Amino acid sequence: MSEEKEKISSRYDFWTPFYDAVDNFPLFSRYQRGWKKKAVKHLHASDGDRILDVGTGTGQLLPWISKEFEKGSVIGSDISEKMVEKARTKVDGTDDLKIEVVQDDIEDSSFPSDHFDKIIATFAFTTFPNVDKAASECARILKPDGKMIVLDTGKPEKTHANILFYPMMVSAKIFGRTHMDREIKKELSEYFEVKTLEKNMLGMVYTLKCKLRSD
Repeated sequence: MSEEKEKISSRYDFWTPFYDAVDNFPLFSRYQRGWKKKAVKHLHASDGDRILDVGTGTGQLLPWISKEFEKGSVIGSDISEKMVEKARTKVDGTDDLKIEVVQDDIEDSSFPSDHFDKIIATFAFTTFPNVDKAASECARILKPDGKMIVLDTGKPEKTHANILFYPMMVSAKIFGRTHMDREIKKELSEYFEVKTLEKNMLGMVYTLKCKLRSD
């Protein structure tokens, strides 16, 4: 594991005990949970699907995804060992719907090619050290007719919103090694056909639907 990945993994290992508390902080959790639940709905999960929640963190999305269908499998993956341990406490699988959490580096994934019907990534691509490698691996492990839903952050569309954006961006880099100023849609476009589904917070939060490029 590279030095940068070690730092990210260690940072999130450290934050694991506090992660859910921050995620549920009343000031912004209502909006984040709403955006995430809409992203899950955009998956349109159906019986027989194999779905990956990449960068699952403490596994907040896993129960939400599992409620969308009855037969298939849901896998949450994360590079942080402590996050994976925490996420495993939230899964409750049945004989027909298998739910599990694994430690995996999405930039060099252990999953086989053409493995998943659907992938979801919420506030993850702004955290991966190498977006190109992560996008390439997601394209590799996604089935040719599969799709990926990405919920993430970016620069605001209106310049007057920078007064809000830049303090958030600096804070995210310090505490989570998160790069809110990345152009994720552009990065993903090398491997996927990308469609914007939703925009929130003056364009600082967006949801993307990604399908493998046919050319």
